[in-house]
Amino acid sequence: MSKKKARPVRPLGRSVRGNRRVNVRGGTAEIFEGEPLGPGMTRADDATLFAAMNRVDPDRPWTKARADVLPMLPRVRPYPFPIDPVRIMLPPGILVGFGVDIGPALTMVDGDQLKRWGVGVETVAEQALANVRDEAARCDPDLVVREPIDGVPVLALQTGAGIAASMLLAPETVGRFFGPGPLLLLAPMRDLLIGLPASVDHAFAAWLAEEWEALDPNHLHLGGWRFASGTVSPVTIDDAYATA
Repeated sequence: MSKKKARPVRPLGRSVRGNRRVNVRGGTAEIFEGEPLGPGMTRADDATLFAAMNRVDPDRPWTKARADVLPMLPRVRPYPFPIDPVRIMLPPGILVGFGVDIGPALTMVDGDQLKRWGVGVETVAEQALANVRDEAARCDPDLVVREPIDGVPVLALQTGAGIAASMLLAPETVGRFFGPGPLLLLAPMRDLLIGLPASVDHAFAAWLAEEWEALDPNHLHLGGWRFASGTVSPVTIDDAYATA
């Protein structure tokens, strides 16, 4: 099998780099140096990030924060600071945390945040999925890029809202962009969802996911997912790649 390098599809960076402390609303924030972004990857500049952080009231009530809560699918790279994020297992079988969208970044939701809001994790999860559905409904289906790789038809979606991978948690949204399927889905980054033919060689799918993951230090590694008629179920692809 040929190993042509996958071409980035309008990557959207949402990470911050640099070891230093900065003053923000409500105290200070520590910025950690991260691994370099891959070719074509971008991130918000520091000025944009700090302006967004200073606009956000960390003590705002749930009634005002709920519209900005989104799922955070698990990334591979550990966080460089101690944190105990709230997590819950959601269908189709992904351990999900949550973040508050401040524009160029997400702030993690932990137990202390839930106490301040006075709500349970189930309430946060329900609202986060509702927000994903609302964001997906506002996205233009023409955002989907259709381009073959090694002769395999590939669909790629980046929403610009950071929710593409989270659509695995709301599979009824996928068909609007990719059709009814069946497809094999990959989610190597938080705002990248890839659709392949359901019959695709699993070794190819695993290689393609790895190529995309290599571009983003904060990548996901969720394996494959079968999508058909509005439902998603897990598909093992890594073993096929390891033995190819």
